[in-house]
Amino acid sequence: MAHTTGWAGRILMVDLTAGTIGERDIMDLAPRVVGGRGLGAALAWEMLRPGLTPFDPENPLMLLAGPLSGTTAPASGRLTICSLAPQSYPVSWFSRGSMGGDVGHHLKYAGYDGVVITGQAPRPVYLWVHDGGAELRDAQDLWGQGIMATQDTLRQRLGAKTQIATIGPAGENRSCIATISTNEGSAAGQGGFGAVMGAKRLKALAVYGTGRVDLADREGFQRLARAIAREHIEDSRKRAPRPSNRPGIYGARRIHCSTNCISGCATRFEGVPGVLQPERTYSGVQQCTAGRFRGAEGHYWDIGFEAGFELNVLANDWGINHWDLMKGLFPWIGMCHRAGLMSDIGGRPIELDEPRFWYDVLHAIATHDGPMADVVADGGRRAIAATGFLPEEALEVYTGWGYANHWDGRGPRGNYIPYPFWLVSAMLWMVETRDPMGSAHAYVQDMMRAGPFGSKTLAWEQLRGIADHLYGRPEAMDPLSTYEGKAEAAVWHARRSMLKDSLPLCDRVFPRLFTSLTDDGLPCVEGIKGPDLEYHLYALATGQEVGPDGLDEAADRALNLERAEQVRDFGRSRATDDPVLGFFCDTLEENPNPLLGERKRAEREPLTELATRFYTLRGWDPTTGNPTPERLRELGLDD
Repeated sequence: MAHTTGWAGRILMVDLTAGTIGERDIMDLAPRVVGGRGLGAALAWEMLRPGLTPFDPENPLMLLAGPLSGTTAPASGRLTICSLAPQSYPVSWFSRGSMGGDVGHHLKYAGYDGVVITGQAPRPVYLWVHDGGAELRDAQDLWGQGIMATQDTLRQRLGAKTQIATIGPAGENRSCIATISTNEGSAAGQGGFGAVMGAKRLKALAVYGTGRVDLADREGFQRLARAIAREHIEDSRKRAPRPSNRPGIYGARRIHCSTNCISGCATRFEGVPGVLQPERTYSGVQQCTAGRFRGAEGHYWDIGFEAGFELNVLANDWGINHWDLMKGLFPWIGMCHRAGLMSDIGGRPIELDEPRFWYDVLHAIATHDGPMADVVADGGRRAIAATGFLPEEALEVYTGWGYANHWDGRGPRGNYIPYPFWLVSAMLWMVETRDPMGSAHAYVQDMMRAGPFGSKTLAWEQLRGIADHLYGRPEAMDPLSTYEGKAEAAVWHARRSMLKDSLPLCDRVFPRLFTSLTDDGLPCVEGIKGPDLEYHLYALATGQEVGPDGLDEAADRALNLERAEQVRDFGRSRATDDPVLGFFCDTLEENPNPLLGERKRAEREPLTELATRFYTLRGWDPTTGNPTPERLRELGLDD
């Protein structure tokens, strides 16, 4: 194995059917595709074949770190998970998810860049990875346990510092919205990869390493990492000063999802009284959309904080995807009930304001058993398919590919970014394998929230200047523009989303696009403009001075490998992409652009022309949607 810094240089190859564990040198691939998601794309090209389904034993489940995993880089505690995705609809194609925690760090400390698992164990097992070695161990006594009990048991056996990625009953029972989770609330939610683990009878990955990651320039790396963290924290405090650290209701406090987290997106509560089980109190983490479990007046159901938190903790423990629940399935049930389409589910009367009803929905998903499960066990999109019920209101729920709308900018459930900015989301949704959340966070959510329509951190002049710097098109962030510059912005964010998932890093911090600390709004850390910080961290870690263009090329190589695999194994083309654009043409946005004073929908002809430009900029044939032979040759992928 050629030695390099940053990467460990090898991954574990586990065959559960044979019960064997081997290693593979990845240095023929890693510098070309970076790591994480990029490495997953390269391995998928080698390992997948047409006709394979998520629950086939040959389907590889990949848990992949990257060159910044195990370092002090801010927000580097991510782990990328790739496989054929059960959640995807109508085609269960290859996709990816991401989770926090410290599993990725410890894989690197143990000497590995990841684990690739194929086969199906004859009985439940877990994989124990430690310094320079790994073994499969019996997990029959863990099968049926929740996320928390599994982690507690394994830490008692293996040591308190052991990091664990595991599934709950939903994964064991192959729910298409089952998660792989770690700690109290960090999960790879989108994709349904918990069901893939369940099908393989793999209960958990447990890992602990005592080594460290070799860096090409450790002193320089640590200096830059500290400076990035200071700049981000200072900017965050200036833009959105946080309240006192004193605990709030039920001891509420902000927590970090992993060792190097500098955002603190999650909130931990303690001693919340149970409603379904009043003799109990609940402690746990509420993150992202989990606050919506309580519902609210006008949100189809309203059960209060305590009951909502209890359901949140149960969903975490059973391993069920919050995003599909809160953005898709639960609202869809409310819409169908309100429209008079459903009074019951499998004989269970719908009682929107009764916590017990929602408990029964979660239980049906986790057990995959009973008449209710026939409708809800595999999430909202398949519930629509099973019933045929799609109220007009529900057209806004599922944008495409089996995933509920998530920062597409148009929907009413917190996605309030106005036209024309969600045109970028339309391009990303069209070609993605899942919801393009990682890209949308940076553009649709963060940039627009920081502008005059949000916190007013940035003026329009600053936003246009940032757009000019990033995309070469200031119109991309002009509130009175239409389709101009949106294709360039979409190409840029698709590429940076690939890099973020490959290094990997958290999209709540990277890429660093704006700040309140400079006149032009562009972050500057040790003389480095914010969007270039990842390149410098990569070079200091690996010693590979490829520059921004070289690392962008690696991202493009991985993106084209993903697309080529989709074309080869699933017949993906522009004809399969185009229908998702109808979502953006057929329904009005929820909130109007205040400067336009009206709600908008996309126009089919100019949106189609925008898509053509988007394909062309990516080096894809605008008629077929396939990567062109010329572009593949440029990227060294002509073989």
